[in-house]
Amino acid sequence: MRPSAGSAAADVITVASIAGEAPFQMTAETPLRVNIVSIYFHPDMSGTSQILTDLAVGLSKMGCQVSVYTTHPTFGSRSRAKRREIYNGVEIHRLFGTQFDKNHKIGRAINSATFLASAFWTMLTRRVEGPFLIVSHPPFLEFAGYLVSRLRRRRYVYLVHDVFPDEAITLGFINPNGLVRKAWDRANTLSVSHAAQVIVLSESMKAVMMKKGGHRSEAQRFHVIHNWVDEAFIRPLAKSENWFVTRHGLDNTFVVLYSGNLGQSHDLETMIAAAERLRERDMTFLFIGDGGKKQKLEALVQERGLRNVRFLPYQPRDVLPFSLTCSDVSLMALEKGIEGLQMPSKLYAILASGRPVVALVEAGFEIARLIDGAGCGRSVPPNDVEGLCRALEFYYADRSACDRAGRLGRQYLEAHFSRARALREYYDVLRSVPRM
Repeated sequence: MRPSAGSAAADVITVASIAGEAPFQMTAETPLRVNIVSIYFHPDMSGTSQILTDLAVGLSKMGCQVSVYTTHPTFGSRSRAKRREIYNGVEIHRLFGTQFDKNHKIGRAINSATFLASAFWTMLTRRVEGPFLIVSHPPFLEFAGYLVSRLRRRRYVYLVHDVFPDEAITLGFINPNGLVRKAWDRANTLSVSHAAQVIVLSESMKAVMMKKGGHRSEAQRFHVIHNWVDEAFIRPLAKSENWFVTRHGLDNTFVVLYSGNLGQSHDLETMIAAAERLRERDMTFLFIGDGGKKQKLEALVQERGLRNVRFLPYQPRDVLPFSLTCSDVSLMALEKGIEGLQMPSKLYAILASGRPVVALVEAGFEIARLIDGAGCGRSVPPNDVEGLCRALEFYYADRSACDRAGRLGRQYLEAHFSRARALREYYDVLRSVPRM
């Protein structure tokens, strides 16, 4: 239920249950108003878009009044969407922004710059109540929030999905000792230190971001809220009962799935090398998605004559429960040095699907520890083709081990990464932001 906007008393409001959990009670003098600013939102098909859409709709169902300032989709589709619409109780405002192909650096940079300018002008000039929840897409969006906070005394919460410029430096896009890096670090320090609260996706990311807060790195301002997947929407499904498997001819092969962004921060070339070594096995390596590395991967497959590798585009949201469960094993991968700078949301989708996860991640870091602790799969260092092959052959030879790891992953998700739990944590952080 939604509390009345004119209510002055601090009433206790019982909100309908989310994802099957007990009803949530919140105290509100007036409805909590939230303004989400992100380049990715419904109907964009990126993982970030799906998480933010879930967040906005969930907060709305909890009684919040949610507005989203975004632009037109670039992931999966570049069709124009309505400039203003109500989606499941969320008011969406689509700002001006170009829609060049995001897989080309120049096009992606122009898309980011045009949305950044539109978002800054909107935050500066529009009279809205409640804090801005500013997402780290595109880069410098949080700095626009900082400028608005200084010029118009507006509060903002910084939600960090990717850590810049560290990620760009690790991938070799900018000089670690150059003026760009120094200016970017200065902008980061101002943005982080003046944010009312900072939300990050993992403990390792929290450690990185606290170093950027300068003199304002009080631990109580930094909150780890893991991403999630709607566990009622993505559920384990046997391949024999999955129409997606039949439609794409995956019935009689061991499917190794990578679903999501085929981007520069993901060690995808190692997967192609493993596919080449295992080409005599009855395995199909299936990539579903798009991104900056897709053309390179397709070229590698063609050069090596690999018939055991297939590519499919991003799938519509209503297909995800079936595309994510078409596999026997699901993969995730990060380039060396990336962990702590992002936390791939595909991990939670794999756990929800009841499939074992094989992850190309650095040993000793958070993802490897999570997989080991949950017993839901195996971790392999980036660029370790031999190790990836051994992990895949293990599950190929022991299908009962597949079932066991997938079942443990699903149990771990339900215990630690439920959508309801994350929504309540977001609500508490946003409610704590004082009015100006």
